[in-house]
Amino acid sequence: MFLSDYFNKPILVGKEQRGVCVGVGFSLKNQALKCLLCAPASHQSPTFAVSISAVKSVTEHVVLHRLRTVLPTGCARLTIGTPVYAHDGGYLGKIIDVEIQNNALLRLFTDGNKYFPSTAIFACNDALILRKSLPYPLGQRVPAPIISQINDKTDGLVTRPLLRAAIAKGALIKLTLSLPPFRIFD
Repeated sequence: MFLSDYFNKPILVGKEQRGVCVGVGFSLKNQALKCLLCAPASHQSPTFAVSISAVKSVTEHVVLHRLRTVLPTGCARLTIGTPVYAHDGGYLGKIIDVEIQNNALLRLFTDGNKYFPSTAIFACNDALILRKSLPYPLGQRVPAPIISQINDKTDGLVTRPLLRAAIAKGALIKLTLSLPPFRIFD
């Protein structure tokens, strides 16, 4: 699913239109979708937000189970057309779409035919700023079978302690080959 699947779609409760989706609110910590930002009409500033858990279906309309507005605190607001900047201030383009998987942001696509992982988001308000890239492979997600073989006490990301544990167990090559661009699984 993509942000464009929600963007500028009418918000329906029953058969009554209550507004239009103009963006999403998400957590900067884990990139989880929190709410849909809605306005009375298209191309207006958001006036209310609806929890993502209230979404019943998304077709040509966004249909809600119920209309219970939420206060979008603790989340960043993201819309199509938001400018994207690198950590050093370089302009990278405007967001044309965002890939969403399991109600979490996965990748950002810009009009410059570039894409960035959602874990690269450092700050988001009227512009989106990407964090400085970490040395490969720090910060990447690790497949679950590999985590259980190396260290059960991790949050699913490659960290220095996880690399040390892989070296100690003689599984550094196996860990490295499980990450992109290789993605070789047993």
